Amino acid sequence: MKAAVIFNPRSGRRQAPRIKGIAERIAHETGVELQLLEIKGPGDGTVLAREAAAAGFDRVISVGGDGTNNAVARGLLNGPVPMGVVAMGSGNGYARSIGLPLDPEKALRHALLAAPRLMDVCYLNDELFLGNAGIGFDARVAHRFDQSERRGMLGYARIVAQEILGAKPMRVVLKANRETSEHQVLMLVFCNTREFGNGADISPGSKPDDGLAELRVVRKPPLPALLKALFDVYTHRADGNPNLLGVVTTEAQVWQEGSWAHIDGEPVELGHDLRFRLAPGCLLLAG
Repeated sequence: MKAAVIFNPRSGRRQAPRIKGIAERIAHETGVELQLLEIKGPGDGTVLAREAAAAGFDRVISVGGDGTNNAVARGLLNGPVPMGVVAMGSGNGYARSIGLPLDPEKALRHALLAAPRLMDVCYLNDELFLGNAGIGFDARVAHRFDQSERRGMLGYARIVAQEILGAKPMRVVLKANRETSEHQVLMLVFCNTREFGNGADISPGSKPDDGLAELRVVRKPPLPALLKALFDVYTHRADGNPNLLGVVTTEAQVWQEGSWAHIDGEPVELGHDLRFRLAPGCLLLAG
């Protein structure tokens, strides 16, 4: 077997370069040929993945966070080469949602040996995402986190704490399943997988291989109810909270007052008018 290992040295707490030593040890033990490829700038993950697939590699393995997985997946969509995931980001929502190992060595061995399966992907306008996308509060947090020097869960939690009490509800108009509804939301989350990351289950029933997605309409109630909603997200009880409304669908149109969104945790400005769609079985994933 010949595998390309694409790693992002800036992911999470900048631990992804540790994969070099792990890969060398596994290659020596197993005889697998591993080629390490470093992401050095925007777009590199996609280009490197596409080139590796064209060069005949048997697997292409993403080492980093959800944003790195997104970039690598773009180069492999609708192709025959499986993508593996070694989660070394800040939240690792995608890997956690589908039950992949979080230990880097176990994850790399799994990425090399696990049987591949087809996974759904989603789009917000023309932007691909694997796990979730969002508008409103979580998009603002993603924008601040992207500019922050402090990475990891504590850095993210600090920004959430600073933002959440003063966050103003945002008006959205949602068209899905032949129904139109208007909401004042803290955020609207488009879920292909269950988890934001770090154990926050915003959509416990979402699976990236069932041909369905869930839109999670999150209201901003008074502080006690808001804290209860956060508690329910972190204790896998989001489905029972009245301030976390779920809409199961495969496509939707949304108008938002704001213009920012996040795509697998990466901030992007998409404007007021958004189109959501699910594309079933487009990504071959190891595991």
